[in-house]
Order: sequence, then C-alpha cells, then structure tokens
Amino acid sequence: MKRFINSLGIGLIVALGMLSAKPADGQSRVGVSINFQTFYDELSPYGDWIDYPEYGYTWRPRVGSDFRPYATNGNWVYTNDYDWMWNSGYDWGWAPFHYGRWFQDPYYGWLWVPGYEWSPAWVSWRGGGDYYGWAPIRPGISISVGFGSYNPPYDYWTFAPCRYMSSIHIGRYYYPYRNNVTIFNRTTIINNYYGNSRGNSGRRGGYYTNGPRRTEVERYTGRINAVSVRSSDRPGRASVSRNSVSVYRPSVSRSTNRSDYAPGTVQRYDRNSVASRGSARSNDRTYSNGARSEAGNNRDVRVNASPRREEATGRDIRNNTGDNRTYRSNTGRENNVNSSAGESSNAARTEQMQRQRSSESDQRGMEMRQRREEMRQQRSNDAMQQQRSVETRQRSVEVQQQRQAEAQRQNQARVEAQQQRSAREYTQRESQMRSRETEVQRQSAPRVERSAPSRSFESRSSQAPSRSFGGGGGERSSSRGGGERGGRTR
Repeated sequence: MKRFINSLGIGLIVALGMLSAKPADGQSRVGVSINFQTFYDELSPYGDWIDYPEYGYTWRPRVGSDFRPYATNGNWVYTNDYDWMWNSGYDWGWAPFHYGRWFQDPYYGWLWVPGYEWSPAWVSWRGGGDYYGWAPIRPGISISVGFGSYNPPYDYWTFAPCRYMSSIHIGRYYYPYRNNVTIFNRTTIINNYYGNSRGNSGRRGGYYTNGPRRTEVERYTGRINAVSVRSSDRPGRASVSRNSVSVYRPSVSRSTNRSDYAPGTVQRYDRNSVASRGSARSNDRTYSNGARSEAGNNRDVRVNASPRREEATGRDIRNNTGDNRTYRSNTGRENNVNSSAGESSNAARTEQMQRQRSSESDQRGMEMRQRREEMRQQRSNDAMQQQRSVETRQRSVEVQQQRQAEAQRQNQARVEAQQQRSAREYTQRESQMRSRETEVQRQSAPRVERSAPSRSFESRSSQAPSRSFGGGGGERSSSRGGGERGGRTR
C-alpha cells in the first residue's frame, strides 16, 4: 500500500511537470521579443535588402521569376485560434508572410516591407461561384478603417477552386493568372475579419482578415481538421502535425529610432540600372547573333574570293596562249592584284555591314529602352490612378460614415424630442386626471355637508330635552305645585 501511494505521488508530480511545461495554445512565447535588426540579419542569407524611396529598407527574396507571395511553396491551414493561416514551405517564411506587407515593383518584382504586428496572413479575400481568391495587402492599407472598399490590383490575386481550399497541394490547382480579371468580376470581397487590443498576448490578437468561414468551405471540401497554433523557439519553417502547427512568432518591439537598425548590405534603388541591365542583356544577345552572321558572311567571302577567278583565268591561258610560262607569270601578277583588290573591297563591305548592323542594333536598343520607359510610365500612371481611386474610395467611405453619423445624430435627436413630447403629454394627462379627481371630490362634498346637519340635529334634539327639561320641568312642577297647593287651599 505504501509503495502504491509513493508511485501515485510520483506520477502526479510528473504529470504536473508536463502540464506546466506545455505551452498554451494561441499565445506567443513569453519573453521572446525581437526588433527590426532581427529581420535584417535573419533574412539577409535568403535575399537582398534594397533602400526603397517610399518604404525604406525592403527585402527581395532570391527566388524564381514566377514567385508570388501567399501562392508559391505553401498552403492554407485552418486553426482553432486564427482560422486560415498561411503555412509557408520556405525557411524564411516565418517573417514575410506574418509580419509586414508585400508590394510589386515593375522593375524589382515582389518586395517585402517589415512590420510590427503578427497575423496569420496579411491578405484580402474574395469568393463566389467555384472560386476562392486572396491577394497581398499593400503597405499603408489599414484593415480597421475602410478596408471593405480596398481592392488589390488584378495581378496580385490568386484564385483556386473551392474544393482544394484545404489541400496541401493547392498550388497545383491555381487558375491561370491571365483569367484574373474575369474571375475577379465573378466574385465579391469577403469581409470576415477580427480585431482587438490584446496583440500577441491572447486568442485572436491583432486585427486581420480570416477568409471564408469554415462551414462554407466544408460544403465543398468535407470536414476540415482544425489544428492548434503553438509558438516555436527559433526562426525557421513552420512544423505541422496532426493536431497542431508550430510557428516562430515573437513580439516586435517598437523602437522610437529606427535608424539604430540597418542591414549589413544594402542596395541602392535605381530603376535606370535595372532597365539598362535588361537592355544590355538584350543588346548583347543581338550583337552576338550579328557577330555570328557576320563571321559566316566573312567565311563565305573568303571561300568565294579570287582563287576561283585564278583557276578560271589559268585554264583560259593554258588554252589560248603559246608561251604558257610568260603569260602565267603576268597573269599571276594581275590575279594577285585583283585578289588583293577584291579582298580590300570585301573587307570594306564587311566593315560597312558591321557599322550598319551596329547602328541598327543601337537603334533597336534605343527603341527597346523607349518602350520600357513608356511601359514604366504607363505602369506608374496606372499605379497613381489606382492610388487615386483608392483614396477616392476611402474619402467616399469617410463621407458615407459621416453621413451615417449625422443620420444617427438626427435620429437620436428625433428620439429625444419624441421622448420629451411623450413626457409632456404624460404630465398633462396626469394633471388632467388630478383636476378631474378634484372636481369629482368637489361634486361629492355637498352630499356630505347635507347629511352632517341631520346628525347635529339629532344630537341637539337629544340634548335639548335635558336643557328644556330643567326649565319646562320646573314650570311643570311649579304649575303642578301651584295646583296642588291651590287644591290644598281649597
């Protein structure tokens, strides 16, 4: 019995230790805090930091040209704590897909701007028909203010069939990006988002979008296995098991002076250098192809040059002259002169062709640069128009909110006025009822006064004999006494 009690006590101690060592679901790691320098140092091996004019230090991953954030090398995982969370297959995915925002530069491609708040995914959602779609949210877009009117550009979106929403191989089923405009017009924005002030310290911390509801997706996919979110101890790829997903998600301290942190190596943002590198590669390819063709032409010139003329001339001389030796020597000198003249003329033609092709190549390069500049200007104008449209929508939303607030104030004023009128009417009715009660009492009061004299009369009549009895009785007694005395006298 004593051994059983001891073993039971040891088992309870071990169980309590395991429970205390188990991290709480849906909460960030206690005491784990980083700053922007951690982003700079941890992501430098996987990409390049660029000093962008508008956003400061931005990060470009070293990936293929077909890379798209929240689409390449990853899938969606449904969690009990945050609903839909992006599970990236990159070792650096713990930071760019859960902190900060992505945007696309026409020359550098996709760039990431660091941020402070953690989110399961900084994306906007759309749905409709057999489509679910999501797109990265650009920097500077606030989710809590006017987010319902924000729409990312068409080329930001990734659409997939609804039945593959929870598949780990969802990347195999994306719709072609050239169909984005058509699919976009067939879907509507999903405004399911949550927010509170608890940050990373509790369940559903921060303010973020969470995509389609679980019950809606299960109509296409069947039952979805929800997992719990656990905090990992170090940066790296998220680990997904049957019932949980572990991800590194520390809190980011907000430094008052961000200039204290900087990447070790920073590239200067220069669109012209990017464009010149692209045109130089194109010109190099054009020049190499032209050089090959020119070399072939030169070989053809050398092969088809004067030796054939010499042979033909020699045959003619042997057939038509008597002194073959003398004529051959003279003809040989002439042929040498002719061949040298032919070679010089061929060289001149070759040089002229080279100059012409070089000028044509330079002209094509200039045209390509002009086209790129026009495309860049067009994209810049499109971006400005889109930004203006976003600002216009935000202003319209603000105006609508102000109108709604004004309408609410007016409704509140009408309600208060109606309540005041009701109170006055109630007071008037009360006063009328009181006046009526007073009138009724006044009308009933004379009846009480007429009955009162009868009672007083009775009391007086009951008292009157006593008073009249003394007087009357005396009179009666006196008369009776007089009579008696008179009788006696008689």
